[in-house]
Amino acid sequence: MQAEKRLIVDVNTVFGAYPKRKTDVSLKNLLRTMDLNGVEKALTASLKGAFYSYEEGNEETLKACNTDKRLIPLATVDPRRFVSGRVEIENLTRSGFKGIRLFKDIQGYPLDYSPVIEIIESMEGLGVPLLVPCNEYGCITLLSRLTAEKDYPVIVLGCTYSLLSEFIVSARRNRNLYVETRLLTSSDAIEILVEKVGASRLIFGSGIPLEYFQASYRMVESAKIREEDKDMILGGNILRILKEAG
Repeated sequence: MQAEKRLIVDVNTVFGAYPKRKTDVSLKNLLRTMDLNGVEKALTASLKGAFYSYEEGNEETLKACNTDKRLIPLATVDPRRFVSGRVEIENLTRSGFKGIRLFKDIQGYPLDYSPVIEIIESMEGLGVPLLVPCNEYGCITLLSRLTAEKDYPVIVLGCTYSLLSEFIVSARRNRNLYVETRLLTSSDAIEILVEKVGASRLIFGSGIPLEYFQASYRMVESAKIREEDKDMILGGNILRILKEAG
């Protein structure tokens, strides 16, 4: 099976409880799904941080990642309750988190929102990536403008084929911008992105265990691109980013 031959690092996984859907998103199921599909490592965050308390969610994330070193912890912050500024972001990175993930799609706040802007500014100089869902027109454009002069990577989650041109134009103007591949399900989306912005700007994500792994994986594996580009997308790019972040 091809998934066992490549190094796969999944940038978009979660665990915990998902109250909006009757789906097993337990930590146990996340690890089982990784095993079944040959996923070497996964960046992950507890859904408790998305739906309830982000402080408790972050504690749960660290605990899970400390028990299984295949898991790489992402902190989350709820901008609707974010009042501590730079100090809080620094404390999270010191605690061992390797990036900050926003759950804008679940929590419903806009990107052009003072607490979000403060989070973006507070991450300057820390080097860890910021992961932001953008699934509506204009979101990638605004995110690109807000982060264009920053010194850390920004990974767009949830980009669909209809947002492809927005990402491509934004990525040309913002060297920090990367795109997660989960929803790029058109037959030529991967090829277009590799041609227009380069394979180094694509990062594999699947959404497991909420989503079906193979749908995301096959889009990369079946793409008509070089084998080394597939290796970069499926694991090499995110490992480079994390290594550079320290």
